[in-house]
Amino acid sequence: MGILNNQNQVVIDADADKDALYDFNIYEKIRDGKSTLSLFAENYSAENQIEIELLAAMLQSEASLYEVVYIDKKEGSLILVDIFSGINKPCKLLDLSLSNTIYRNALIYTRILHLEEFSITSGLGFVFSGNHRDYIVNRSKKMLKKMKINDISTDRFIVFFHLNRSDGLPLLFENVN
Repeated sequence: MGILNNQNQVVIDADADKDALYDFNIYEKIRDGKSTLSLFAENYSAENQIEIELLAAMLQSEASLYEVVYIDKKEGSLILVDIFSGINKPCKLLDLSLSNTIYRNALIYTRILHLEEFSITSGLGFVFSGNHRDYIVNRSKKMLKKMKINDISTDRFIVFFHLNRSDGLPLLFENVN
């Protein structure tokens, strides 16, 4: 991810970097072609239907770049469209905080967990101006061509981590009591 300094110490610039590092370590296939989550799932027996559904959603999730096409602040939901999938199928995301702080046409790189009745994010979120859509998409494609990991999910994650550092919109994290 390019977060080690000359002494091989992890350097975190912002709270968003911590969330990204956690998400990367849990979901990306960086341990002999497997994710930490999949290794956990191999040895874990879910205790109820909710755990089964959540673990399945986590295992099937992928991070991608989405455009916010509709916001319902009253319901706390957003309608997103995946820019990279090529499928123009909208996804309804429940997120009270995000629905009250993001604006229509914004771009968000996030990991969505599709549950039976609704979808949520894993907590990862890099936000970009919708006005920069062409630039962000074209820049990410150029950066992806230079990646050497050969796992599109991991490569894309690293590219958007760096794009967030250079072109992302700052996010405010508040502690809730």
